Amino acid sequence: MRSRAAALAYSGTLALAMLSALPTRADDTKIYPAEAAIPNSRVIRFPSAINKEPFTIQVSIPLWPAPKTGYPVLYVLDGDLYFPEAAMSSDLLFDKGAVVVGVGYGALNDKAVTARYAGGKPGRPMNGDASTDAITHLREYDFQWPVRPENRAPAFFEKKYNPETGDLDAFLQVIEKEIKPRVEAIAPIDRNNQALFGHSLGGLAVVRALFSEPAAFRSFIAVSPSILYDGGSVLDGKKHFADSVTKGIVAPRILIAVGARESPTTAAPKEFLDKLTPAERTAFAPYDKIRQTWPAMIPAARDLAAGLKALHGKAGYKVEYDLIADQDHGGAPHVALIRALPFAFGEK
Repeated sequence: MRSRAAALAYSGTLALAMLSALPTRADDTKIYPAEAAIPNSRVIRFPSAINKEPFTIQVSIPLWPAPKTGYPVLYVLDGDLYFPEAAMSSDLLFDKGAVVVGVGYGALNDKAVTARYAGGKPGRPMNGDASTDAITHLREYDFQWPVRPENRAPAFFEKKYNPETGDLDAFLQVIEKEIKPRVEAIAPIDRNNQALFGHSLGGLAVVRALFSEPAAFRSFIAVSPSILYDGGSVLDGKKHFADSVTKGIVAPRILIAVGARESPTTAAPKEFLDKLTPAERTAFAPYDKIRQTWPAMIPAARDLAAGLKALHGKAGYKVEYDLIADQDHGGAPHVALIRALPFAFGEK
């Protein structure tokens, strides 16, 4: 399991650290169904008409009456993992809390989803825990897009760890056209005060959403965003976004956070290279060389925040950068979640 997690982290298709560290479960009767619950929460399951995937949306509604304008809303990507702590963080804010929406797939509590998506495409071997494997397959497709030919990993690598492809733009449309209406149907919502939170590849998705749909949310929180994916091509959208900000068309609030102990390099870890056959190492070497020219996690996040902060936008436009002390890639999102709600909804 450690070698798989290291390989995925290097590839840019970053596995969820906590899930990847779990041992393989031989007896799934101990997994399904979960019996604990979040107070005043709902679960919405539906197959998407847009990208045909199964979604399990977890919604936590504050116990306090809604403001006249409706509740603010925090949409949390990788909701299978982060929804519970995001919901509890909101509850601790009492009447300043928000509706929290965990966008996920339910694989940790749904045998059917695990059975359908574990192992990915035909020919891909099963690695580790089946439910983790299913989530990895689904999230990578939703948070990525087809990489450019010059940035593509060797064929043997993609066969083992998933092709570097996907349809993030379709996923963002799922949120806009299928998830948001379902949330609005069960709670009074302030459409002008919504936020999007994502970590790792989810953070990459937040950056892409910021550049392509800056009016879809008031606040964007990207934690340890995998900007290096596809050679940093997500930054191609920055110029158009900058024009919209300086012209006063949009004025989002943006928080970019990263752990101070994140990996300082994009070079392949030794434990991954040691697992390769001589032929695989030869095939991998040119890709590894290209990858080392791509920005590492901390400088990529820092430079993105600095560039966005330098823009002169209208009132309400705000950019903050948070280097989270003593946290690595796996720890950063948990600390960032505590700050996400006050940042997004603490000011009008």
